[in-house]
Amino acid sequence: MKKLRRSSLSEDAYTFVRALFLKGDRYSPGDKISVEELSRELGVSRTPLWGAIYRLEAEGIVEIVPRLGVYLVDYDPRKVIEIYVAREALEGVAARLAAERITERQIAALQANIDLQRAHLEQGEIDKYYAAALDFHEEIVAITGSKTIGRLLGSIFAQIKAMRVQRNYAPMRLPQSCDDHERLLEEFRRRNPETAEYEARRHIRDLADEIRRSLPERAISSPRARSRAVVS
Repeated sequence: MKKLRRSSLSEDAYTFVRALFLKGDRYSPGDKISVEELSRELGVSRTPLWGAIYRLEAEGIVEIVPRLGVYLVDYDPRKVIEIYVAREALEGVAARLAAERITERQIAALQANIDLQRAHLEQGEIDKYYAAALDFHEEIVAITGSKTIGRLLGSIFAQIKAMRVQRNYAPMRLPQSCDDHERLLEEFRRRNPETAEYEARRHIRDLADEIRRSLPERAISSPRARSRAVVS
């Protein structure tokens, strides 16, 4: 494993460890993470690593259990639904603000992103579609200019990435998601905050409903049940 540079250790440790946990090659959901082992491998003290761990706990990527250690979060269906409920509210506000502030150049960039989404679907490149779709949502957040919304949704988007790595998600309603994105973009073109918020919230709510429908009724009430479908 490549050792970290001595400059900006806290930020470097956060960036590296975050990518390591989200990639899914080394750790599985619920795995215990040895901070001491990572410290030795990266050639840094535990202080910057613990700083990274605390930031990742705030994002919902890891869980610190007192006297037991640090664990990679295991996303059960109830947690997934909770995240999507919060996402619906926040993305609705983001869409409202974006409709008020968006420029023609930003509209063109969002359209190019949707075109890329459709191209990936046509080629059967599902992972690339997911990445482009999430970029679409992140671009909207950036348009708002709100650091607070950006921080909150940044945490939610990170958890969604972790969910996809952790689970063998079945791709569902992907062309319909592209159509949803097109409808939202049309409201941006019209500079209509109310309907932009409506379209954004409806899109995320439909995704949450799709997750619920994909699960047995008992799965939502069971903390050990596992989800199989998350889309963008």
